[in-house]
Amino acid sequence: MNGYMRLTGFLTAALLILGACSGGSSDDPIAMPDPADYQGHSGPFRSEQVEIVLQPTERTEFKAVMAEDQVMMYQWYSLSPVYVDFHGHDPDDDSYWYRYEEQEAATSSYGSLVAPVTGEHGWYFRNDSDQEVVIQLRVAGYFESVRNLGIFPTPES
Repeated sequence: MNGYMRLTGFLTAALLILGACSGGSSDDPIAMPDPADYQGHSGPFRSEQVEIVLQPTERTEFKAVMAEDQVMMYQWYSLSPVYVDFHGHDPDDDSYWYRYEEQEAATSSYGSLVAPVTGEHGWYFRNDSDQEVVIQLRVAGYFESVRNLGIFPTPES
């Protein structure tokens, strides 16, 4: 009987604490300050993984085509340092673009992006070394497609 009384007292105290934490008697949820915090989608998220091989002085771009407020998570890494510019822009208007991150000699980056505008969002990689560089890039989230722009011609000296 003593164990039963202890359990009943514990449950009563727990219910009183939960009632106090929930704001009292109101069962109405609190409105979210930013309605874009929740995003329902009509289909599953996409995932792409690519291996990018750059010879000395070669460069490339890999981009996700996203609508404004869509979310993408990413990770990339390389055993050798590369120059990288993570940016976004409207493909029909080259007069402006958004730089999210620039690294002179990086070997990795991990993060997420909520697209500030509808457009292309991704990475410009450049191999400034005198050895081959292999980059492993993975993106996942809600994007329409990905564009691998291939290897750009080596700029003339």
